[in-house]
Amino acid sequence: MIQAALFWLCWLLSRPLMWWLHFRTTPEQLPAELDIETDKPVCYVLPERSWLDLFALQRICQMRGLPVPKRIGMKLPSADTATFLYLPILLRPERDTDALEALFGEAQSYRGYDVQLVPVSLFWGRQPDKETSLFRILFSDSVGAGRLHKLFIALFNGRNLLAQFSARVSLREFMAETPRPRHTMRKLARVFHIHFLRVRTATLGPRLVRRPVLIDGILRTSAVRNAIDSEIASSKKDAAAARKRARRIANEIAANYSTTTLSFLERLMTPVFNRIFRGIDVRNLERVRQLAQTHEIVFTASHRSHLDYLLISYVLYRAGIVPPHIAAGVNLNFWPIGGLLRRGGAFYIRRSFKGDALYTAIFRAYVDMLIARGYSISFYPEGGRSRTGRLLRPKTGLMAMITESALRQRARKVAVVPIYVGYDRVPEGATYARELRGAQKQKESAQGLLKATKVLTKSFGKPYIAFGEPLRLQEFADQQLLGWRDGFGSSAAPVRPDGFNALVSALAQEIMRRINRAAVASPVAVTSVALLAAPQKAVAESDLHAQVALLLRLLQVQPYDPEVALPLTDAAQTLDWAIPIARLSRIPHDWGDILLAEGKQATLLTYYRNNIQHLFAVPSLIASFFRTQAEVPEQQVLDAAEALYPFLRTEFFLRWPDAQSRKILSDTIQRMVELGLLERDGDALVRPDITSAMFPALSMLSRVMGETLERYCMTAVMLSAEARKGPIERKKFEEHCRSLAERIAVLTGRMAPEFFDRALFQGYLDTLIELTLISETEEGAIRVGDNIDELARSALALLSPEAQQTILQLTAHRQPYATPQEQSV
Repeated sequence: MIQAALFWLCWLLSRPLMWWLHFRTTPEQLPAELDIETDKPVCYVLPERSWLDLFALQRICQMRGLPVPKRIGMKLPSADTATFLYLPILLRPERDTDALEALFGEAQSYRGYDVQLVPVSLFWGRQPDKETSLFRILFSDSVGAGRLHKLFIALFNGRNLLAQFSARVSLREFMAETPRPRHTMRKLARVFHIHFLRVRTATLGPRLVRRPVLIDGILRTSAVRNAIDSEIASSKKDAAAARKRARRIANEIAANYSTTTLSFLERLMTPVFNRIFRGIDVRNLERVRQLAQTHEIVFTASHRSHLDYLLISYVLYRAGIVPPHIAAGVNLNFWPIGGLLRRGGAFYIRRSFKGDALYTAIFRAYVDMLIARGYSISFYPEGGRSRTGRLLRPKTGLMAMITESALRQRARKVAVVPIYVGYDRVPEGATYARELRGAQKQKESAQGLLKATKVLTKSFGKPYIAFGEPLRLQEFADQQLLGWRDGFGSSAAPVRPDGFNALVSALAQEIMRRINRAAVASPVAVTSVALLAAPQKAVAESDLHAQVALLLRLLQVQPYDPEVALPLTDAAQTLDWAIPIARLSRIPHDWGDILLAEGKQATLLTYYRNNIQHLFAVPSLIASFFRTQAEVPEQQVLDAAEALYPFLRTEFFLRWPDAQSRKILSDTIQRMVELGLLERDGDALVRPDITSAMFPALSMLSRVMGETLERYCMTAVMLSAEARKGPIERKKFEEHCRSLAERIAVLTGRMAPEFFDRALFQGYLDTLIELTLISETEEGAIRVGDNIDELARSALALLSPEAQQTILQLTAHRQPYATPQEQSV
């Protein structure tokens, strides 16, 4: 009686605090995403005894339209009356044992009766455990806090409350498996205890270590001490100077992770993102929340803007997932942004530290510490922001360190989560266009930060963040490197096992493929694909509508991957969204308006097209065979396309292995026939009649990969011409290809600087080497095989007569190329 009176008194006194409360829930869309059945009773399960938690839960349920939990004593809840249960009662029932056992027995006796058990975790302030301080003792949320302590916590953190609602669980399913009520209670206790521990770890992360303690620990590791001794011996520095340099390096690298700063940044960035974006499109976030409960996570994202790391951490934080420690370039470590990012979880890495053994040892020790303590990590495999919109070739230095650290420790399973990041309009777009045309890259600085505030006056549509299919690192290593556990069985293993570099290379390629598999075909990107395929970057609005509709339909009937997302599936809605954001020009005409991309805008559109160009790589390759031919034997199309597929797979990180390419090509042809893009006539494939509506659509599709095929062709033609002159110096040849592509771009008036990106030619030559069409000597020279002539002829056949003529003429009249033997004379 006294306990009940005290409860209601506390409830009454807590009303002002509850009205002052500011909370966020996950999932956000309650009750829809929780999927509670209205005809069954609800019982919320709380991880600890706390009246304040219960009062806050009642307030949240009332405001979110959920059944509000009430005290009903030892009675069964009904569909109209929800209740609650504290986990400690199940873990340590004591005096409630008999009553609860009787209650479970009563529930079991009613045929068809069921209760929906909904676990709810409440986090006041979201402060993880940290080394002791008086402030945190008084105000940080902690398990088992007393009533007075809980009041302090709620008063201080009441404006930053996170309520995590987990999927409902059926009580009857438990009772069916364990018919005795006491066993049911014990099983519930075990399941929910583990569940709440995992949710807490995923939301708050592991215990934080104060930065000075962390740095001292790094400097005491044997590897760093050995590196310091080597520095003293090799440079003849005194011990104090070497240790001072080591501490300076550690201070430059280490993050100063602060949840208070994260909360501040979340509140700072919310109005900024609301101002410049029309919402944030987030995909597959629930899989990350579930994975974080069982795995340590390494996030690997495509890198297209400085906003990437802010957006990813922002989305994770708001979803109740602890944001990662982020690998950032040391170029961002400038005042005032450097310290703020450091406290938000950024740790800094130099662009290159080859040859600096001390820096390498300290950075490796820091990565080892992050992995060993269970912190999630985020880094960008491309190494820097993509200026072209396509994925860059991955850099494997940091990836190798993280992989080695993860495989050496056995305590935690590690999962790599690829993230596709895209934008309707990237804030740095104009800067990228200038840099691709040859402008000097501007160094990040406080002055540049002030200039960047201009973005607040503009609208950039939506950013798109899609979390791809996770890759479980230990399982991947089991497939790729047999016996790795013997080499990485302990942290004392002195060297990496044989085949480790091949494992990292395979891992990098798979991560990039999974990033592309999670692509979001945004309205601006789809519109850019269609518009840029027009010869003069201009097309009638009605034709553009039809072509966009075709591209959307193609992604639906022949999806690149189930992970690929289509925010809009209607062509009219797609164009309505894209035209103002892409800043397309409109020319009124009596026969229908014409839309076009002019000057710099056409260059910017190539960026968004390149984000999703890989989605149309295979159908575009097939369509290319019909640019100059009305009818082609199907077998000939399959044979030629299969020969070219490995080059597309390398450049665009396509998901299918070379061995599966023929089946994918055959399936794509069938889909194109069903859509009316192609017709069958016996064993031949025939393009639609030139007067049909499908002819311009097929022509548009064939030009999507036009520039890529031209690059392949010019490289093959140049290799064919040089084949009889002996070895060719690779670097000189790559530069020669780049110069030829640049000349073609100027002569044809193209506004696509990535057309002559040297890295693309490097990847093409690597693929030729893998296919043994060419070989590379130890001196860096390449030898050309006999089959290169056939490849050159096949590639030429896919181009328009004008493109063929341009490449053949420029190749025939280019400046003579000096072979290594000629250069030595």
